[in-house]
Amino acid sequence: MKRLSLLIALLLPTMAAAQDQTFEKDNGIIRIRLNEKVAPFQERSPMITGLWIAGRLAVPHDNVGADFQMTTRSREGNEYNPTQGGDCNGHASLLTGSIPNWSGAQLGTPASHGILLGIDPLLYDEPGLSGSCRGRPAQVAPYDMAFGVTLGDGFAMPREAMMLDMSIRKDFSGAQNPVKALSELPVAFVDTNFLRYAYYSLNGSQFQRFQASSAFSHDIRQWPWNENFYQSAHAIALCDRPDMVEQPTQGTCMAFYSHEPTLVYASRRQGAPYELGLMAMLGDDDFSTEIVGTEWHTARRLVAVGHLTSVAAVIAHAEQRIPASAWAQW
Repeated sequence: MKRLSLLIALLLPTMAAAQDQTFEKDNGIIRIRLNEKVAPFQERSPMITGLWIAGRLAVPHDNVGADFQMTTRSREGNEYNPTQGGDCNGHASLLTGSIPNWSGAQLGTPASHGILLGIDPLLYDEPGLSGSCRGRPAQVAPYDMAFGVTLGDGFAMPREAMMLDMSIRKDFSGAQNPVKALSELPVAFVDTNFLRYAYYSLNGSQFQRFQASSAFSHDIRQWPWNENFYQSAHAIALCDRPDMVEQPTQGTCMAFYSHEPTLVYASRRQGAPYELGLMAMLGDDDFSTEIVGTEWHTARRLVAVGHLTSVAAVIAHAEQRIPASAWAQW
C-alpha cells in the first residue's frame, strides 16, 4: 500500500512530541488503551496495553512482551527481535511521537476513531521460550515502526471492526533484514479465562477448529506450555465457546484477518499473573522473503469481534469496501 506508506512517512516527522500519557479509544464495542506504564520500571510501553470487547477485558495489561503489538525478527530469530513493546528485561520501547486523532488509514472514519504511534523498538532479546533473557537492556534497534489503529464508527466500518496499519523501515541499509514470515503482524496475548478456544478460516467466512496436534484439542488450556502451533489461513480466532462451528451465532470471539493467505499461530503462555493464549498472524508464509531496502513497508490487518457469524460479516464488509491494492502486505 504505497499511498499509506507515503502518508506515514510524511506524518512521522510532524508527529506531536511523545507525551507521558495513556491513550484510549472506545467505539462502544471495542475499547483499547495504549501506552500504559509497565512494571518493573514504570515506563510507558507504546503498544495496545489493554483491549475490551463489549466491556469485558480480552487482552490484559501483562508485560512488555505480551499485550497487543507488532514484532519483527531477522534470520537470527528470537536472538534479534525488534519489538514494539520493549525488551525481555522489562524496559519499554520508545514512543517517538503520536497522532492521537488520526484518519491516515483513509477508511472514511472520523479522526477521533484513529491513532498513530511512532516507535523506536528495543530488541526483545530472549533467545528461547524458557525465560532466558540475554541482557543488553534498553538497546534500541536500528528500525522505525509506526502502529496505526482505526476503530469502526458504525458507518464507514462496523463497530465490531478495528483496522491495523503496521509499518517498519530500516534506519540504514546495513541493518539486519527483517524476515517477513518471522514477523508478528499483529500478536495478542489473550486472557484464557475469557477466550480459550482456537479457530481458523481458509476463506474468512467459514471457520473450523484449530487443534493442537499434540493435544488433539482446540482448547488452549489443554495445550502444552510454550509450544507454537501453525496453520496457513486467512484468519485466526480465539473464542469463549467450544462449539462455535456448530453454533456460529453464539458467544464472543476476537479474530485477525489477512486479505492474503499467510501463516497464523497460537500457543499457551504463562504471563504475570495471567494465563494467556497467544494468537498471531505472520507477515508472510514464505520464509525466503525479507525487507531489504530502507523504504517504509506497511501491513494492513483487520481485527473483528463478536460471534463467528458476525466476524465473517465484518470481514466481508471490509473486503467489499477496501480495494485489493489497499490491503498492504510486507
